[in-house]
Amino acid sequence: MIIDFHTHAPERGDFNDFLKGMDENKIDMAVLDALGVTVAEAARSSEYVHSLVQKYPDRLMGFATVMPREPDAAKLFEHYVKDLGFKGLKLHPPMQNFSPIDPLIGPVIEKAIELDVPILFHTGPIYAQFATVAFGDPLLIDQLAIRYPQAKMVMAHGNPLGYDPSIASKHPNVYVDTTLRLAEVTRVMPNIGELYLDLLRGDEKLMFGTDANPTRTWRFKYNLDAIDQMQVPQESKEKILWKTAARLLKLNLN
Repeated sequence: MIIDFHTHAPERGDFNDFLKGMDENKIDMAVLDALGVTVAEAARSSEYVHSLVQKYPDRLMGFATVMPREPDAAKLFEHYVKDLGFKGLKLHPPMQNFSPIDPLIGPVIEKAIELDVPILFHTGPIYAQFATVAFGDPLLIDQLAIRYPQAKMVMAHGNPLGYDPSIASKHPNVYVDTTLRLAEVTRVMPNIGELYLDLLRGDEKLMFGTDANPTRTWRFKYNLDAIDQMQVPQESKEKILWKTAARLLKLNLN
């Protein structure tokens, strides 16, 4: 079993290529993350993700997105989860231009706690010129987790050589995904896997992700190869590849 916890579905490319990429890499299920930098874009992206999940319910799950500082963001997110079946929330502070510790996003965080669903936050570098890199600082997630210890949060693009492992290990409800960053580090440090789990103080906090989309299906294999190279027990790899994600998403796959 493999669950890709972090993928996207922009309205370009052929989605059949995405499914083909999943099949070629033996990925059973994927979380599709909506993304938009305006209220209209966020709504359109969430609706498109929902349509794909409805079409392929045995392969896909959806994370909606909202512009979290908007007054009705929490109510809209509740609609996405309760009425449309979304499994969580994707927020991209650098591209959506907000700080994770902005008090105005509090109602959205509290709604995710109430609904008992995870929030996937972009952390780390971002190359879009209009994006604010400082809003992707993982230290902001540390502060947010102190403020909201019940919020289930996942730091996307977890950096094994940064603060990310210590932040995830000290907060019971904070996780990291492997998306791109682990594969990049593995290219120069092939034996990073065992150290990564040591820094995380176990194998319960790391989840497989790729950032793949219909035009970048090569990311499936690129990120999987990094997991294959990890010199850790097979049981730990199973947790990374699907068991922790299944628990967080409340999937009964045993």
